[in-house]
Parts: sequence; C-alpha cells; structure tokens
Amino acid sequence: MALVNPYLQVESLTKRIGERVLFENVSFGIAEGQHVGLIAKNGTGKSTLLNILDGRDGYDDGRIVYRNGLKVGYLEQSPSYPSDFTVIEACFSHGNEVTNLIREYEKCMAAPGNPGLDAILDRMEREKAWDYETRAKQILSQLKIVAYDQKVSTLSGGQLKRVALANVLITEPDLLILDEPTNHLDLEMIEWLEGYLKRSKLSLLMVTHDRYFLDRVCSVILELDDHTLYAYKGNYSYYLQKRQERIDASNAEVARANN
Repeated sequence: MALVNPYLQVESLTKRIGERVLFENVSFGIAEGQHVGLIAKNGTGKSTLLNILDGRDGYDDGRIVYRNGLKVGYLEQSPSYPSDFTVIEACFSHGNEVTNLIREYEKCMAAPGNPGLDAILDRMEREKAWDYETRAKQILSQLKIVAYDQKVSTLSGGQLKRVALANVLITEPDLLILDEPTNHLDLEMIEWLEGYLKRSKLSLLMVTHDRYFLDRVCSVILELDDHTLYAYKGNYSYYLQKRQERIDASNAEVARANN
C-alpha cells in the first residue's frame, strides 16, 4: 500500500521470535488524516508490530520511514509510570515543550517555597500554557479522572490506562498509535473518544477488539494473517465482506487444484 508523501511507510518488515515467524515482508503506509485499524488473531504480533513502530522492539529485516519532523504518540497496552508521579505529572511526562513546562510548574508548586515560580509563570504566559493545562484537565475529566494530585501507584490498571490515554492525546501528535484504547472505558467515554478522533485532523493506527468502535472510526483495515498483511480500503463491515470473498476465492482455488 504505497502512498504519495506518507506519514509512515513500512517496507518488507519481518519479525521472528526464535524460530517463530510473526510476520514476513509486511509493507503498508499511512497517509495524512487516515484512520487505520490493525486486525489479527491474538498472539500473531499486533502489539509487537506497534512496539516496533515506536522503536521499543527491534526487527529482523525491512525499513520503517516516518516523515521528517512527524510527531508520533503511542498508547501502549500496559502503560507504566514512576510510582511517585501524580496523575497530572504522568499526563505531562511524554510530550512537547509546553507539557514539559507545565510539568516544571507542577513540580515548583509542590516544592516548599515554590523556587523559581516567577520565571516559570512568565514562561507559562508566553507559551499560553494555561490553556493547555485547562484542556488537559478537560480530557482527564472526560475520562473520569479528577484527582490530579493522586499518586499513580494508587491507581487501578484501568485508571492508569485512562491517564496514559489522556497523556497521549494531550501531546497532540500528527500520528497517533493506539493499542486497545477502549479497554477500561465505559460507553460514555468510548463515545467521547470516538467523537474526539473523528473531529481531529490526526492520523491514526489502532488495534482494538471493539468492533463497533473500529467500524465507526477507521476507514482502512489492515489484517495480519498467516505472516501476511492484507489491506482493505473501507470500514470493519466492508472488511468482513471482502475477507470472506478472499477466503472463498482461496478455497475455490484449492478445490480446483485438488480435482
């Protein structure tokens, strides 16, 4: 699936774990504004592929090319933060200059005597960081996280995943990579996230078991099956139809070969 001026181009990617081949010679691209869903059976390498794209895992062969200067945000399946971080510190722990400045402000406010506060406040004004912090807290509240000073070590796994989701949305990436974003979200939160992704201009690559969410958000489906990647230009319902046609055609070909 080669694209003109893609945000991301993956060429002939191969990953093995020991003697086991997860995928082989996989190629695909993601263009500006595209919402892409990645589908595969459990254990066939979906999360591994996302980790490779984020640079957390290596690969055996192939090439991964991002557009120069592209901001990429990644929500991993099981995020973690230093145990002494508060919720708001975690939210600004991976980001840009503004989020780094807000994190600096939060640390200053927590320190006795607030050392260097005046200089930080001046920078906050120049960078319009107050608006940024307000928006961050709005996103957290939509995800039903309201105790901003709570230590992340006291959060449940579901709460931690929602903080990580807020973190990655706040950074305003050009390309957003999400691994099971609707896990631990109730219906109201899922509907909010769906609306957020539809309204935004960001590009998206997502793994999810939530077929309804996938159907409503993604317009391209990539299926990883038997070490091979298949691309379908449509939503999940379209994918189901075309996948069945592919399987039927393959079965018919095997039947003819056996006659």
